[in-house]
Amino acid sequence: MPQDFSGQNLRGRNFNGQDLTGANFSHADIRGANFSNAILIGANFSQATAGMQRRWAIVLVIFALFLAIIAGWFSFFTGIV
Repeated sequence: MPQDFSGQNLRGRNFNGQDLTGANFSHADIRGANFSNAILIGANFSQATAGMQRRWAIVLVIFALFLAIIAGWFSFFTGIV
């Protein structure tokens, strides 16, 4: 019998290696959930909220800005030399 996760908050949940054939994830929040090696044949992800968790998105933006600043400094010093 297929599992019903519709409308649930599944943030960061680990479904690694599970058989989720026909599972219903409609309208669920699956941000940061791990579906590695899971069997998802016929699973319904309609209207599910997916993507990165907010804290990881912020960390990546800060890291990208840091790299941009370093690249700018290298370009500046290379231009002087």
